[in-house]
Amino acid sequence: MLAPQQAWMSGLEHGEAVAFRALGFVANDQSELKRFLTRSGLSPADLSQRPLPRGHLAAILDFLIDNESALLKFARAVDLPPEAAYEARRHFHHSRRKVASHA
Repeated sequence: MLAPQQAWMSGLEHGEAVAFRALGFVANDQSELKRFLTRSGLSPADLSQRPLPRGHLAAILDFLIDNESALLKFARAVDLPPEAAYEARRHFHHSRRKVASHA
């Protein structure tokens, strides 16, 4: 049986899952959504793109990581440790490096 920390980490095969949960969390709080859009330079239309660009998903994780109170609220709301956002963000960084190294 996996320890609790290992269990959430095993669910992070795809950092996108955590990023989408983060996006849903921020989108449901109008003040946080406005703050995110202002800081990221993205628009509501940008967040409506399908598929959502990976850079937009990384931006929502960056927003939470830079905003400790929002990060802690998010972690409580989705029942994940705050470290999950950091691990998910690393996923985007490593994926980008892999793509660049194959070019």
